Amino acid sequence: MRMKLPKILLPALLTLSLTGKAQLWQTYNMNNSEISGNTVLALTTDKKDNKWIGTNLGLCRFSGKTWTDYAMFNEKLKDQFVNCLTVDNKGVLWIGTDDYGVIEFDGSRWTEHNAEVKRLNMKYIREISIDRNDVKWIGVTLGGLVKYNGSTWDKYTQSNSGLLSDFILCVTIDRQNNKWIGTNDGLCVFDDNRWTTYTTANSKLPHNIVPSIVIDKSGAKWIGTLGGLCRFDGETWKTYNTHNSPIPSDQVNDLALDAGGALWIATDNGVAVFDGKENWRVYSAKAQQLPGKVVQNIAIDARGDKWFGTDFYGLARFSGQGIQGRITDERGNAKAGVTVECGEMTATTDADGKFYFEVASGTTTTLRPRMEGYECTPSERTFNGLKAFAFNQDFTVSNGMVAKGNSPEKVMVTPYLAEGYITIAMESPVAEVEFVDASDKSIRTIPEYKNGARITISKMPRTNYTLYIRTAKGEKSLKFNWK
Repeated sequence: MRMKLPKILLPALLTLSLTGKAQLWQTYNMNNSEISGNTVLALTTDKKDNKWIGTNLGLCRFSGKTWTDYAMFNEKLKDQFVNCLTVDNKGVLWIGTDDYGVIEFDGSRWTEHNAEVKRLNMKYIREISIDRNDVKWIGVTLGGLVKYNGSTWDKYTQSNSGLLSDFILCVTIDRQNNKWIGTNDGLCVFDDNRWTTYTTANSKLPHNIVPSIVIDKSGAKWIGTLGGLCRFDGETWKTYNTHNSPIPSDQVNDLALDAGGALWIATDNGVAVFDGKENWRVYSAKAQQLPGKVVQNIAIDARGDKWFGTDFYGLARFSGQGIQGRITDERGNAKAGVTVECGEMTATTDADGKFYFEVASGTTTTLRPRMEGYECTPSERTFNGLKAFAFNQDFTVSNGMVAKGNSPEKVMVTPYLAEGYITIAMESPVAEVEFVDASDKSIRTIPEYKNGARITISKMPRTNYTLYIRTAKGEKSLKFNWK
């Protein structure tokens, strides 16, 4: 019997590039490629950056150009269900299956462990993780946790250890070589001597079913559950769910960290990427990025490309990187309608001041906001060989417009149109200020304007003006729209 977490399935959709400049989203299925099966159960990469894909119909390898299919029920790989894949330091691929337990493949030789599979009842392998001592920790869906040090096999179960359950879903190793074990009854931590357990009853773990755990550079644990995502730093818990965040589903199936530390989250309703603070991006089948909404696993290759394994609809590849930011004024208010350039692409900020681009992995490019008459800080942001999602690419637009002319001094005009006045900031203490309309008619002149003083414009005709500021250092002007 096939043991899997509950899922909801939708028909596949075509994949399209968000930018329209490059096809950054691709789908590989049995109709357009040599992938073994359309339900992807496992993903990993090796030292040569080959992608290894475990499916419901066997195993395959994709170099990025060519496919090698290790079909189900062949003389070496007998099991059709390839549930997990891990590559060790020697380049050996460790394969977890349903009925044939653990299998090793070094590129030419297959090694089965039939006797141990039978003795330890190692069916339905869900996870194989390797610690710093090259010990393999094997999570068995219906049989506990198995330790293999290269010569001996030991099995930990609920009856002989501190495991909360024999239903193991994931195993992750931290820097201290502790094993973090997700089960269907909570989270366990094993330091080779002592067991520590976390459940909804004794902690703020949002759900006891834990399919995925990753550990970031700070040592914080990101825990995927069927009740949302949570972060645990050893003391405090923080949960992100559909009620308090943009995460597309509370069922988190897999997690991965990119080179920049952004967290990629596979759910049963698409994929999200999160900077760990407040910024999110969501990718979905509905938006024609993913072929199906149920995403079971994620792998990130050496280029920074993301690979997403789906149920029934094959493998999706995002061969690009997202660049996301926000433009605000000096008071922190969103600046909508600002044009931002990224190479040959342009975007316009939305009502919240946000913009987004997708560029090919490894791209070198520059972001430049364009708002006529205003200064942006910084004036641009440059990326060299981008390999990770770039969050927080923010700019500040000055409240003042920059006047231009033959004067060497900087002159800034700040409109407060809602209040019906403007101010002018300049180096000179006084200036002559003149408003000239579109027909070149002088509407108003202030012979001795004092630096920073208010100029009330509420009673002036609402039209387009050219504003002239004349000081002892010269003249500057700008176009001024009062409508």
